[in-house]
Amino acid sequence: MKDNREKDKRIFGKIRSVAIVIALDVAFAFGSYWAARAIMFYRAPAPENYTNYEWVAMLAMVIVTIAMLVFFDCYNSVWKYAGRVEFFKFMLAYFASFGIIMLFKVIMNAAFDFELWVPLALMYLLFSAICSGVTRFINGIMNYIKYVRNLVGKNIDPSQKRTVVIGAGYVGSMVINRFINNPGDGYFPVAFIDDDPDKQEKKIYGIKVEGGMDKLAEVVAKYRAQVIVIAIMSLSKSQMRAIYSRCGKFNLPIKVMQEIANASDLNKDTLSLRDIKIEELLGRDEFTVRDELMNAAVKDKVVMVTGGAGSIGSELCRQALHYGCKHLIIFDMHENGMFFLNEELKKKYAGKYSLVIGTVRERDKLRETLKLYQPEIVFHAAAYKHVPMMEIAPTEAVKNNVFGTLNTIEECENAGVKRFVLISTDKAVNPANVMGASKRLAEMLIQTRGKVFKMQMAAVRFGNVLGSNGSVIPIFLKQIKEGGPITLTDRNIKRYFMTIPEAVRLVMQTGALATSGEVFVLDMGEPVYIYDLACDLIRINGLVPEQDIPITVTGLRPGEKLFEELRYDKETVDRTQHEGIFVTRLEKIDMARFDASLQELRVAAFAEDEQKTEDVIFETVPNEFRNAEAAAALLATKNLSVAEESRAK
Repeated sequence: MKDNREKDKRIFGKIRSVAIVIALDVAFAFGSYWAARAIMFYRAPAPENYTNYEWVAMLAMVIVTIAMLVFFDCYNSVWKYAGRVEFFKFMLAYFASFGIIMLFKVIMNAAFDFELWVPLALMYLLFSAICSGVTRFINGIMNYIKYVRNLVGKNIDPSQKRTVVIGAGYVGSMVINRFINNPGDGYFPVAFIDDDPDKQEKKIYGIKVEGGMDKLAEVVAKYRAQVIVIAIMSLSKSQMRAIYSRCGKFNLPIKVMQEIANASDLNKDTLSLRDIKIEELLGRDEFTVRDELMNAAVKDKVVMVTGGAGSIGSELCRQALHYGCKHLIIFDMHENGMFFLNEELKKKYAGKYSLVIGTVRERDKLRETLKLYQPEIVFHAAAYKHVPMMEIAPTEAVKNNVFGTLNTIEECENAGVKRFVLISTDKAVNPANVMGASKRLAEMLIQTRGKVFKMQMAAVRFGNVLGSNGSVIPIFLKQIKEGGPITLTDRNIKRYFMTIPEAVRLVMQTGALATSGEVFVLDMGEPVYIYDLACDLIRINGLVPEQDIPITVTGLRPGEKLFEELRYDKETVDRTQHEGIFVTRLEKIDMARFDASLQELRVAAFAEDEQKTEDVIFETVPNEFRNAEAAAALLATKNLSVAEESRAK
């Protein structure tokens, strides 16, 4: 009831406001007519027969004017925030009014020999437009006058930040107009930057386009800029990264525009500015989806995802449903994650998926689930992934990541699953930790079983994903929010990054490429120094690294490497049908010897013999990074000095 009253009150208030504006326009129109008539007939006599039909002409012109203002939607705009679109519609209403009045003139002349002078009509429309326009645009006019006075006198309100706008196009001009008309937003525009030579040295709303990005440092210093706003739509990652790299060194807040479709998107009480998202600065431009690969992998197929409630697994579930799987089986042991995923999916995909609470360490549960749903493709994302946690629980890492994977592979083969894709990690290459070694063993299971099983199998190896549970970025953001310090294990540590959605799209497309135990590698772009990442996160939160937020180096954790690799030195990669997916040429594995090691590992892990478990793991997989001293020595041979020199440049 209360909501209805509030709604009725809002509707009544809107009607009343429109009625007041219409009444003012009618009054201005009548006044404009009599003003125009007084001027026109001050010395010249009125045309013959004019006074007989003058009231008809006056009413007709007023009605036409108001009707055109209604027709061109001049009573539904928030004039406080009006821009060029609203101005154009307003002027179009008066041009249309002139055309209709001229038609009225012709009709009246032919029917009643009534002569309406064109100068009178033009003068009436001019006066009416001025009066009605001033009431609508007075806020913008006064703000612009105040802005110019402050700019010339350099008398800027301390509450407003001197703002440099990058992009002197349509969006940039709208942003400037918004800033000028809304000083309460706290932005005082002082200069444009644009690489288009045709715009340079020209002015928009009185603000000069000082030059291209090469002039940015000079402009920031000249105007003592306090904020930089990037007002360019549809920037690719590489373009955004290039602009940010120029802007970031000034340690100023950097804002970007929200996506906008038209002028009305800026006509809001709060300007749609946001901070740069860290994913816009990491990695290369995203690859497009190959429909033929995606369709072959999941469309109209029964898909099963193990570890379906995790960061990667849940995104696999979302995209399998999005790309039209016939039915989805979400298999995971974490009931909380399953609950929240179900809450998310049930609104849109009810009946398209089934939830199964279970663990890959239990063959019976796997067997029962596979028999019931008969999936055609299985994405295996169930794994322990946290490096420090698996260092203190190596037997659990082996039970889940190695033998859980073996259970799933063998049960899928027995159930007649056509394709199987293992989610792997760059930590599986030259593993320095138990988690990475366990994932390398899982890859080796794919390699060996892929040669002898009917099921088509593959593993997909990629680096860190942005925003996953426990990843570095949420931790850094939390530390920034708390005022710091950001804790970093080493200034030279670097990692590959990719957004979860893109990683998953590429993983799903590898499902169509899987045949006989390949290990695919995703194109992760260039690795990122975590120190630089921390600095970027601080800057995009409007703070200064090492000044507002300190960065503390704590030292490498057990099993942590300074850098990760996507393939072994002896491995080579070949291209596939997708430019973002490569397949590695792997060294052959002696299956009998490998299986013997697996049996030894099984005995040690299930006996909870942690030391024996670690010994067997690192006898089975390359372990040159396991020893810290060896890691440091090897690092020196990996062109670190070259990387540092490149980074400094």
